[in-house]
Formats: sequence, structure tokens, C-alpha cells
Amino acid sequence: MDSHASATMSFQHPSSPMRLLRWIVSLLILATGFLPTAAAAMFFGDVPETHPYAESIELLREREIVQGFVVPGERRVFWPDSSITRAEFTQMIVHALAPQTLIDECLTDSQALERYGLGMSFADVPADAWYAPAVCTAWSYRFVSGYGDGSFRPDRPITLAEGSKILSVAFALAPLEIPELTVLGTEWYKPYLHYMTTAGAIPGTAQDYAHLLTRGEVAEMLARLLKLPSDQPPETRIALDTEEVANPVTWTEMRNPTLGFALAYPNSWPTPHLMSRGTYDRTLSPRLPSLWKLFIGPEPACLGRNTCLERDFSLTGFDRKLAAQAITELDDDQYVSIIEDETVNGTRTIFYEETTDCTARGAFLITPKRFLRFRMHCETTLHNPENAFMRLLGMLQVLDH
Repeated sequence: MDSHASATMSFQHPSSPMRLLRWIVSLLILATGFLPTAAAAMFFGDVPETHPYAESIELLREREIVQGFVVPGERRVFWPDSSITRAEFTQMIVHALAPQTLIDECLTDSQALERYGLGMSFADVPADAWYAPAVCTAWSYRFVSGYGDGSFRPDRPITLAEGSKILSVAFALAPLEIPELTVLGTEWYKPYLHYMTTAGAIPGTAQDYAHLLTRGEVAEMLARLLKLPSDQPPETRIALDTEEVANPVTWTEMRNPTLGFALAYPNSWPTPHLMSRGTYDRTLSPRLPSLWKLFIGPEPACLGRNTCLERDFSLTGFDRKLAAQAITELDDDQYVSIIEDETVNGTRTIFYEETTDCTARGAFLITPKRFLRFRMHCETTLHNPENAFMRLLGMLQVLDH
């Protein structure tokens, strides 16, 4: 891609994985001086509705993350089935995640250089290249690192392995540093493919690590990541970490149709401990008698005589008739903040945080027949407990049959 063609691309997204400032809406203008038409009138002549990634490409266009290309005498096009270079790939990702002002300042603004520690030196990325500001930004925030010989190789097509590493780091699915993989006997790219697979971000047409990504596939990957798990900013999304790279997590399923739940937990944890529970939880919302309680997490500490020290997480069942009272109590609790309340496929999920001496997360799951609460105990010492809570919650099912 030459500098004139590349300038037809424009990008926007409201948040950054590195907790950057929310960026100002700004359109890139063609080097030829062409101003793009209004978004409502735009379309890509080479992306029919039947294209497998048409929906994702349209999503990026609507968010002004991509503008496509203007070919003289033709309609605006996207070239979805063409391979994408490292420069194009970096341009798209950075403009989806970083403030436009920061991108513009990366190579030129001395105050930004001092404030953010920005700067970049690749032998094959001249400062006046159309992609230089995006590469500079990606390098400054460690999305990309280049090659050992000091090159970036901007015109080289990007593979699924390379793209997965950049996306995993940029979207906080992966840590910035991972263990020495040769010691683990693992190829460098496998953890990143694992991150992307866990996030459901690898399209069906790109499965082999050496596969050369197309522009349509990258649009699909980016769209999936931007929507994961909903509207949360990238830095709060579910992310694996260094410890989990060294010790890959596999899951064990536990299903109890009688009590109405199905869940999964890491196979390194002991079997969850179920106990009847006819007492009040006292300080925990809701302050209602429970029918049963399931303790989930590592290192059980059960003392016998129906007494069990709580593990890191718990799943509690309540009488369905108490749901309205519990919701009212949750709304009135000064220590509780409701984060999200949505109903999907008949299951209402109220996700909240409870802060007293420490902060705990919880979720009510309410169906026509069931009322469950899943909770992370604030005294947990588990590594990365918030991410573990979100993954466990994502796999929890209420069985309402």
C-alpha cells in the first residue's frame, strides 16, 4: 500500500487498553486532498452482504475505524480478501485504540515525548512514511517490537501468529511479558493463539498459525475484540496472564439439575464443596436465608460439623419468591454499586460490586424458577481474582427446567 492509498483509512474507538485519554473524533484526510463523504452515504462496493465478514467490516465503518479506498472511476472499496501488511495492520489497530492526538504527536511533539516517553527507531520506518505515527504509537505502548535486526518490515504480510500476538497485547488479553517459552517447550506463538481462541476472536478462515491474514479477517478479529465482553474498555476485559501461560488452564464441569446450575472451574482446584445453608449471610447482600451454598476455589478449609471456611468464590441458591426483596435490598445498600443489569434468554443478570473494608464482586442470576447469587469474596488472595470471577461467571448456566 502506498501513502496515497493508505490515507483513505480513518479510525476511531472510545477507549484504549493502556488507559489513554478518550480520544477526539478526527478523520484522516487523503494525501491527495480528498475529503471522505458523510458516513451515512458510504459503502464498500466489493463487500456484498453475503461476504462472511460483511457485518464486522460494516461495524468498523460505522464506528469510523475504517474508511476503505477510493479507486478512480469506481465505488469506494475495502479489498476484504487481500492480504494485509504489517504496516496496514498496525495502522488499523492503533487507530482503533489510541487517541488521534497522541498518534499525531508521537514523532513530533516534544512535550508528548517527555510526558509519555514516546519515541521509535526502526531502520525501515522513515519518519515521513504514512504509517510512521501509528508504528511509533504501537512501539511506544509495546504493541509491537519489530525484529532483532532493528527492522519493522512494514511491507511484509502478517500471519495469524504475528497478528494474534499484537492483538493479544493491545487488547490486554495477554501480559506484556511472558515466561521463557523455550523452557516450557512451547512455540512462541501458542500462548497468543490460546488467548485469542479463549476470547473467541479467531475467524473460521484463519486457523493455521502461518496463515496470511486478509483485511476482512482482521476486520472480523478486531470487531470481535471490540465487542468483548460487551462495552467494557479493553483494560477490564477477561485476560489470561503470565502464570496461566506457564500453567495452561483446563476446565472441569459441574452440573446439578436439581439445584439448577452448571458451572466450570479450573481442574487444578478441588471439587467445589456443597453445603445446606438455612442461616443468614449477615453482612452480605442480600441478607436473606439461603437454601444452599457452594464454595468454589483452591485449598478447601472445611472443618466438619457443617462448617466450612469460605473459599474465593461461592454460588448460593435462594427461594425464587425472595428475588424482588433481594433486588430492593441491593438497590438500597449504600455499599453496593450496580454495574450492569440485563436480561438475555430469560435470565436476568445483575452484576454489582460491594465495598466495605474491601471490594467484592457479585451477580444475581434470576429466571422464572431460580434465584442464584455468584460472588467473589473480597478477602481472596487468588492471583488475578477479578478476571477469574468474570471467566467463571461467563461459564455459569442457570438450569430452569
